[in-house]
Amino acid sequence: MVVRKILISCMLIVTVITIILGFATPFLAQNNSKPRAILVDFSINVDGGGLYFWNRVLSSAKDQVIILKINSYGGYLSVADKIVSDIIENNVECYSWVPPGGYTVSAAAMLSLACKCIFMGSGAVIGDAIPSPSDPKTVEYVASRFRALAEKMFNGSEAHIKIAEAMVREGKTLTTEEAINIGFAFRAETVTDLEKMLNLTIVRTVSPDTWDRFVSLISLPLISEVLLMAGILLIVVEILTTGFQGYAIAGILLIAFALYGMNIIPPNILTLILMLFGLILIAIEMHTPGFGAFGLSGIALLTIGIGYQIYATPPQLVTEPVYVVISGASALMAFVGFIAFKAVEVVRKKRIPLEQQLLASLGIAKTDIRETEPGVVYVLGEEWSAYSVKDVIPAGSKVKVVRIEGLKLYVEKLE
Repeated sequence: MVVRKILISCMLIVTVITIILGFATPFLAQNNSKPRAILVDFSINVDGGGLYFWNRVLSSAKDQVIILKINSYGGYLSVADKIVSDIIENNVECYSWVPPGGYTVSAAAMLSLACKCIFMGSGAVIGDAIPSPSDPKTVEYVASRFRALAEKMFNGSEAHIKIAEAMVREGKTLTTEEAINIGFAFRAETVTDLEKMLNLTIVRTVSPDTWDRFVSLISLPLISEVLLMAGILLIVVEILTTGFQGYAIAGILLIAFALYGMNIIPPNILTLILMLFGLILIAIEMHTPGFGAFGLSGIALLTIGIGYQIYATPPQLVTEPVYVVISGASALMAFVGFIAFKAVEVVRKKRIPLEQQLLASLGIAKTDIRETEPGVVYVLGEEWSAYSVKDVIPAGSKVKVVRIEGLKLYVEKLE
């Protein structure tokens, strides 16, 4: 009896301990786990494509640490300013890493200085940030930006601040060994080195995709200006051409891409334009015979616009209700589009004009019909005034319509 009580007591104690450990283990694991980090492969120019890539990273990073793996020749000051402002204003815990053999120069060097500290691998370089055009006003502004970032990174060390300014004023460039020797950077050859030195875990890597690089391409002033001029030219050709040819739609799309590359219109406006003109092209296709270029182009634009919006939305926001709404709306649009297409097909089946029906139709002469005096014929269920084209046609004769002038028929007798 005593043994049974002891066994029961032991079992209760073990059960309670197990339950406590079950609740406590996740909490302990959470508190003992290393900070999670994202490795951002910034191997893209600091331009419109780089800005879009950065915005996509920032929207999905939440509170995770960002390791900016920079391998870039730089780009535009305005874009670098925007990314730097995002890092500082959002208090992003960011570390820059120039991988072995990598380079971070010009505007990319400014991004490196915006992080908490810089890591470099063997054979890497950093610096050479002389702006273009290098007028005194621009140089002074960029140098002050580099100085402010260096003050923050190096806690006011005047030696390091002067080196950062020299990158702008003199085009100074540091190799990995030079940067490490003067304390401008730390050595890190691999991702594992970064994880050990920063005591964190890299959970995923984000790299620029095809769309980012496409935006980067059209962000070049030469490309965006050519697209803008081509779009305007197509609209002018549409105006000068008789009838609708579709040049204006292509021109407006080219202008939209040019303005997007110039950072004048935001991504959501561009996708709205794509989807709107996709619907317009589909509507045009419904009013033309067959199913050709307009319809296929419209479907392509609509698909690109919707797909881009889904892709640009942070994954954590695309929940099950969102999928349900998108699926329902897509099904409704497909159904309505199918009904509309069938309705247009019916409308396309035009009735044969009455004139075509009368020509070569057969009828009966109700009265005598002469060449100079009209008679009456019965054709297509109605009585018509008619003239003979040859000789007199007696009443009761079968006739065929050979010509029509207004409401008068010209007939001939059938033998």
